Amino acid sequence: MELDEALEPLRRVLLEGGAVGDPQTVAVAVEAARTALAGGADTPSLWELGVLPEWDVLEARRLLAELEQELRSTLLPSTVEARDLALARYYLQDLLDGRLDPLEAAERVGFELCPTDNPDSPLWPVRRWLYVAEDQHECCGGPSKELVAELHNLAAQLLAGPLS
Repeated sequence: MELDEALEPLRRVLLEGGAVGDPQTVAVAVEAARTALAGGADTPSLWELGVLPEWDVLEARRLLAELEQELRSTLLPSTVEARDLALARYYLQDLLDGRLDPLEAAERVGFELCPTDNPDSPLWPVRRWLYVAEDQHECCGGPSKELVAELHNLAAQLLAGPLS
Protein backbone atom coordinates (compact mmCIF):
# COMPACT_ATOMS: atom_id res chain seq x y z
CA MET A 1 0.00 0.00 0.00
CA GLU A 2 1.37 3.40 -0.98
CA LEU A 3 1.61 6.16 1.61
CA ASP A 4 -0.98 8.39 -0.12
CA GLU A 5 -3.48 5.55 -0.17
CA ALA A 6 -2.76 4.72 3.47
CA LEU A 7 -3.30 8.35 4.50
CA GLU A 8 -6.65 8.69 2.71
CA PRO A 9 -8.85 7.52 5.64
CA LEU A 10 -6.99 9.88 7.99
CA ARG A 11 -7.37 12.74 5.50
CA ARG A 12 -11.12 12.18 5.52
CA VAL A 13 -11.30 12.07 9.32
CA LEU A 14 -9.38 15.36 9.52
CA LEU A 15 -11.48 17.01 6.80
CA GLU A 16 -14.66 16.08 8.62
CA GLY A 17 -13.26 18.03 11.52
CA GLY A 18 -14.71 18.04 15.00
CA ALA A 19 -16.96 15.07 14.31
CA VAL A 20 -15.24 13.02 17.01
CA GLY A 21 -17.82 12.76 19.73
CA ASP A 22 -18.82 9.17 20.13
CA PRO A 23 -17.03 5.82 20.34
CA GLN A 24 -17.96 4.89 16.77
CA THR A 25 -16.30 8.04 15.43
CA VAL A 26 -13.28 7.44 17.65
CA ALA A 27 -13.10 3.90 16.26
CA VAL A 28 -13.01 5.31 12.71
CA ALA A 29 -10.21 7.72 13.69
CA VAL A 30 -8.23 4.96 15.41
CA GLU A 31 -8.60 2.68 12.38
CA ALA A 32 -7.53 5.52 10.07
CA ALA A 33 -4.42 6.02 12.22
CA ARG A 34 -3.61 2.32 12.07
CA THR A 35 -4.01 2.30 8.29
CA ALA A 36 -1.70 5.32 7.99
CA LEU A 37 0.89 3.68 10.24
CA ALA A 38 0.73 0.44 8.25
CA GLY A 39 1.32 2.48 5.09
CA GLY A 40 4.47 4.08 6.45
CA ALA A 41 3.30 7.31 8.07
CA ASP A 42 5.09 8.04 11.32
CA THR A 43 4.36 10.75 13.87
CA PRO A 44 4.08 10.52 17.66
CA SER A 45 0.42 11.61 17.63
CA LEU A 46 -0.38 9.02 15.00
CA TRP A 47 1.08 6.25 17.16
CA GLU A 48 -0.88 7.49 20.19
CA LEU A 49 -4.12 7.60 18.20
CA GLY A 50 -3.49 4.16 16.76
CA VAL A 51 -3.59 2.56 20.22
CA LEU A 52 -6.31 4.73 21.74
CA PRO A 53 -9.30 2.96 23.35
CA GLU A 54 -12.65 3.77 21.73
CA TRP A 55 -14.10 5.31 24.88
CA ASP A 56 -11.47 8.07 25.09
CA VAL A 57 -13.26 10.77 23.10
CA LEU A 58 -11.43 13.73 24.67
CA GLU A 59 -8.01 12.26 23.95
CA ALA A 60 -9.07 11.46 20.38
CA ARG A 61 -10.05 15.11 19.85
CA ARG A 62 -6.69 16.29 21.22
CA LEU A 63 -4.72 13.86 19.08
CA LEU A 64 -6.64 14.73 15.93
CA ALA A 65 -5.96 18.42 16.54
CA GLU A 66 -2.26 17.62 16.92
CA LEU A 67 -2.29 15.47 13.78
CA GLU A 68 -3.94 18.25 11.85
CA GLN A 69 -1.11 20.57 12.85
CA GLU A 70 1.59 17.96 12.14
CA LEU A 71 0.23 16.92 8.76
CA ARG A 72 -1.54 20.08 7.58
CA SER A 73 0.92 20.97 4.84
CA THR A 74 1.16 17.48 3.38
CA LEU A 75 -2.28 16.03 4.03
CA LEU A 76 -4.88 18.78 3.86
CA PRO A 77 -5.77 21.41 1.26
CA SER A 78 -4.56 24.87 2.18
CA THR A 79 -7.79 26.85 1.70
CA VAL A 80 -11.28 26.44 3.13
CA GLU A 81 -12.72 26.21 -0.38
CA ALA A 82 -10.31 23.43 -1.33
CA ARG A 83 -11.12 21.59 1.90
CA ASP A 84 -14.85 21.84 1.19
CA LEU A 85 -14.36 20.50 -2.33
CA ALA A 86 -12.26 17.62 -1.03
CA LEU A 87 -14.95 16.73 1.49
CA ALA A 88 -17.62 17.03 -1.20
CA ARG A 89 -15.71 14.42 -3.24
CA TYR A 90 -15.96 11.99 -0.33
CA TYR A 91 -19.68 12.58 0.15
CA LEU A 92 -20.47 12.28 -3.56
CA GLN A 93 -18.48 9.06 -3.81
CA ASP A 94 -20.33 7.75 -0.73
CA LEU A 95 -23.59 8.56 -2.51
CA LEU A 96 -22.53 6.66 -5.63
CA ASP A 97 -21.31 3.73 -3.55
CA GLY A 98 -24.62 3.57 -1.66
CA ARG A 99 -23.10 4.46 1.73
CA LEU A 100 -24.98 7.75 1.99
CA ASP A 101 -28.67 8.51 1.47
CA PRO A 102 -29.28 10.86 -1.50
CA LEU A 103 -30.93 13.59 0.57
CA GLU A 104 -28.24 13.42 3.24
CA ALA A 105 -25.48 13.59 0.62
CA ALA A 106 -27.16 16.53 -1.11
CA GLU A 107 -27.64 18.39 2.18
CA ARG A 108 -24.01 17.91 3.13
CA VAL A 109 -22.73 18.99 -0.27
CA GLY A 110 -25.37 21.53 -1.27
CA PHE A 111 -25.99 23.25 2.04
CA GLU A 112 -22.99 22.58 4.29
CA LEU A 113 -20.21 22.83 1.71
CA CYS A 114 -21.57 25.00 -1.11
CA PRO A 115 -21.08 28.69 -0.39
CA THR A 116 -24.42 30.53 -0.48
CA ASP A 117 -22.87 33.61 -2.06
CA ASN A 118 -21.09 31.83 -4.94
CA PRO A 119 -23.38 30.56 -7.71
CA ASP A 120 -20.21 29.79 -9.71
CA SER A 121 -19.22 27.07 -7.25
CA PRO A 122 -19.02 23.64 -8.85
CA LEU A 123 -21.27 22.47 -5.99
CA TRP A 124 -24.10 24.85 -6.88
CA PRO A 125 -25.96 22.29 -9.07
CA VAL A 126 -26.28 20.06 -5.99
CA ARG A 127 -27.87 22.95 -4.10
CA ARG A 128 -30.35 23.46 -6.97
CA TRP A 129 -31.10 19.72 -6.99
CA LEU A 130 -31.78 19.85 -3.27
CA TYR A 131 -34.40 22.58 -3.66
CA VAL A 132 -36.30 20.41 -6.17
CA ALA A 133 -35.93 17.35 -3.91
CA GLU A 134 -37.29 19.27 -0.93
CA ASP A 135 -40.33 20.31 -2.96
CA GLN A 136 -40.92 16.69 -3.94
CA HIS A 137 -40.42 15.62 -0.34
CA GLU A 138 -43.15 18.00 0.82
CA CYS A 139 -45.67 17.03 -1.84
CA CYS A 140 -44.78 13.42 -2.61
CA GLY A 141 -43.08 12.09 0.53
CA GLY A 142 -39.60 12.03 -0.97
CA PRO A 143 -37.66 12.51 -4.16
CA SER A 144 -38.70 10.46 -7.16
CA LYS A 145 -36.51 7.69 -8.55
CA GLU A 146 -35.86 9.90 -11.57
CA LEU A 147 -34.68 12.75 -9.36
CA VAL A 148 -32.41 10.43 -7.38
CA ALA A 149 -30.96 9.15 -10.68
CA GLU A 150 -30.38 12.77 -11.67
CA LEU A 151 -28.38 13.32 -8.48
CA HIS A 152 -26.32 10.20 -9.19
CA ASN A 153 -25.58 11.50 -12.68
CA LEU A 154 -24.68 14.90 -11.29
CA ALA A 155 -22.36 13.33 -8.72
CA ALA A 156 -20.62 11.26 -11.40
CA GLN A 157 -20.20 14.36 -13.58
CA LEU A 158 -18.75 16.40 -10.73
CA LEU A 159 -16.35 13.63 -9.73
CA ALA A 160 -15.21 13.21 -13.33
CA GLY A 161 -14.97 16.92 -14.03
CA PRO A 162 -14.69 19.91 -11.72
CA LEU A 163 -13.95 17.91 -8.57
CA SER A 164 -11.46 15.47 -10.08
